[in-house]
Amino acid sequence: MAKKILVIDDETLNLKMAEHILKNNYDVICAKSGAEGLKLLQQSEPDLVLLDLDMPHMSGLEVLERIRSDAAVADVKVVILTAQNTKTRSMELIKLGALDFISKPFIPTELLERVRKVLPAPERDRILVVDDDRMNLVIARDLLESQYDVTCVLSGEEALEYLREDTPSMILLDLHMPGMSGLEVLEKLQTIDRLKSIPVIFLTADTQKQTEVEIFRAGAMDYIQKPFTAEVVLHRVGRILELYHYQQSLQQEVDKKTAELVESNRRITNLSTQTMMALASAIDAKDKYTNGHSLRVASYSRELARRMNKSPEEVNNIYYIGLMHDIGKIGIPNEIITKPGKLTEEEFAIIRSHPAIGSEILKNISEMPDISIGARWHHERYDGKGYPDGLRGEEISEIARIISVADAYDAMTSRRSYRDMLPQSVVKTEIEKGKGTQFDPVIADCMIEMIEEDRDYQMHE
Repeated sequence: MAKKILVIDDETLNLKMAEHILKNNYDVICAKSGAEGLKLLQQSEPDLVLLDLDMPHMSGLEVLERIRSDAAVADVKVVILTAQNTKTRSMELIKLGALDFISKPFIPTELLERVRKVLPAPERDRILVVDDDRMNLVIARDLLESQYDVTCVLSGEEALEYLREDTPSMILLDLHMPGMSGLEVLEKLQTIDRLKSIPVIFLTADTQKQTEVEIFRAGAMDYIQKPFTAEVVLHRVGRILELYHYQQSLQQEVDKKTAELVESNRRITNLSTQTMMALASAIDAKDKYTNGHSLRVASYSRELARRMNKSPEEVNNIYYIGLMHDIGKIGIPNEIITKPGKLTEEEFAIIRSHPAIGSEILKNISEMPDISIGARWHHERYDGKGYPDGLRGEEISEIARIISVADAYDAMTSRRSYRDMLPQSVVKTEIEKGKGTQFDPVIADCMIEMIEEDRDYQMHE
């Protein structure tokens, strides 16, 4: 990536001249006043500041003093631009860290040389030229070496040997060579991840249309007719390298934004999960005997879904739906939920309203439209005798049928105010007895399988 230079000068002509001289080697940003320069300095974080000493409103000396007093930018390199004798102020400027003084009007070679002393130009693009004709290699080197680092080889085999250790920015590749042809070399390059994105320009004396078709079909970026024309070579090489670096920069930005998006999504997902878990825990905490109930039902439901060969996305979704299945209890008075004795008919009717309350709370969550299913129908029965809607068999959503089995298992394996948890053998028998009446037989069999594998009765709370 090119290094960045901020030029601060109140004269537009000086700004344009500096930009024209430096733009082939550096990214140049211009400011017409000290105040604008200080603002751009904070925003753009340049590697070097070229600072006019004599400006209205805020002089270069004042700008430099402000730069050195600001910890965020205090270390930036500064070179002073001036049309006047600086002897009277040179010591003051040097104490403030000015690295050099450049006289105006600029002499292009002097400006570029002074800048390069304090800010070496970025690494030059490296070009590999492959051609079996030595004269073509000499001509290519003479044309290109003023702007690029050039390596020349005489064959496709030599090129591949060179590319084992090095990765140039571009390859100029002769189409017709003895031994390995240019097309064969390109075919080899495209099998190597590190090399397949390098832009290739073919060199050829062919003028046939079919040759052009073969070149682009093989994956080359362009071709140059031999004998070479200097302007054509420099233009095409420069244009394609510019495109290549733009694509690389764009890909880096895409990768960066993708990583940021993935991280943001991870944080949002974690926050959503933690929020649901906290809400489920708050609901369960209304009764000390049901503490942790929603988390356990969610875990059992997830395992049942996995054993039923559901997709990873479905397995995750049913976990979240299980977490929220009892959210309707938030609308049930605590004295009813925690009542140690038998509920009255009126109290039981209130308890039975929690699926409808939960469904109403969750129905507008558009990002997970199925989340209300578990809340509304986890008390439906396979034989149609459940509530609130008296659904039967497959009229009941499969998600709710899974949560129903998980909910019943946790109820039987948890301590209650009126009893201890049931023995594992009793739990298994009750699940078996409920097949086809209370529970979906297939899902009940999956739960029985889980119970049988839990030989030490570790699965319950």
